[in-house]
Amino acid sequence: MTVIDIHPFNLALVGTPNSGKTSLFNALTGSRQKVANYPGVTVERKAGVFTTPSGRSVTLVDLPGTYSLRGRSPDEDITRDIVLGRFPGEVVPDLVLCVADTTNLRLTFRLVLELKATGRPLMLVLNMYDIALRRGVSVDVERLSAELGIPVVTSIAVRKGGIADLLQRTDEFAARAPAAKVESSWAPLSVAELRATQRQADRIIADCVSLPSRPDTVTAKIDAVVLHPVAGLALLIVVLFVMFQAVFSWAQPIMELLATGFAILGQFVHDTLPEGLLQSFLQNGVISGVGSVIVFLPQIVIIFLFILLLEDFGYMARAAFLMDRIMGGAGLHGRAFIPLLSSFACAIPGIMATRVIDNRRDRLTTILIAPLMTCSARIPVYTLIISAFIPSRQIWGWMN
Repeated sequence: MTVIDIHPFNLALVGTPNSGKTSLFNALTGSRQKVANYPGVTVERKAGVFTTPSGRSVTLVDLPGTYSLRGRSPDEDITRDIVLGRFPGEVVPDLVLCVADTTNLRLTFRLVLELKATGRPLMLVLNMYDIALRRGVSVDVERLSAELGIPVVTSIAVRKGGIADLLQRTDEFAARAPAAKVESSWAPLSVAELRATQRQADRIIADCVSLPSRPDTVTAKIDAVVLHPVAGLALLIVVLFVMFQAVFSWAQPIMELLATGFAILGQFVHDTLPEGLLQSFLQNGVISGVGSVIVFLPQIVIIFLFILLLEDFGYMARAAFLMDRIMGGAGLHGRAFIPLLSSFACAIPGIMATRVIDNRRDRLTTILIAPLMTCSARIPVYTLIISAFIPSRQIWGWMN
């Protein structure tokens, strides 16, 4: 089908973490994706393009997960600013798709009400709808759409269920969307307004969502173990041990391979080029300088892989809950334990891992403390200093 003079349409995916935004993004865009960082911020930017049944080209941006538009971390700041049209270099979305985990709607509904208050065109996507049905959760979609005053569609992103309905709704909306984009006058909500918004969200859930008479106990059973004061800490120690071994030990062969490769490349330049400024610049400047940074890449990849897995499985929040009291004694956030632990292997991935901490002050405190951890590079220095200033002799006849 050929469509004439249809302008590109811009969509933005918004939702809480672990709501299935990325699965929906992949289902819509397939392989036509582009991943980079937002300018000036080390936060992933994922964009893609797809075509609707009418032939309309749609640009889709997967925004970082957020629970609110208040912006308590760089990720949430980016989501808020793009929705409001305040982020430099980013196009104001023509339509915001709010993706909700149908099995846990309470936090998402508050986010939906905040997004609605911005005045931006909005559509709600009830993702994981099949799982919700299996758990006995039923949603009156038509009544929910009437209560919220926005279109509501269901989706099973991992199986591409509901995608056709979503594409049709997008075409219908784009056909009647106004050409001019109205600037949002949204302002941060006060504590009282947030509570009122949550009460309104709870009322909508009570009116439109039916929960099972016997709630799913699998999550409760898992929480009983992972949040147990003794068993939970034991499990956390095992997880941290595996993570520490991966960053500190398992990454070493790859790091040594990279270091050897750059050394061979440097030697090749030394043997090929005549002695002089160019040879010194390439061997000791470019190759040695880049190699000294790239060699840390395996540790960075491993620590971020663990962080993503812990976030996706929902263990990060539980581990932070367990560690919050312990870390709080030092004035740190519970989530600081992963950056500080990884800093024992290297402070670079430890500092990068602080992005999981929401509060800016707690994040900055952890960043300042991370370089003070005893990493593998400091141990030889400590050994040298100890041997230089502390003589090797017997004390009290039995202690060295």
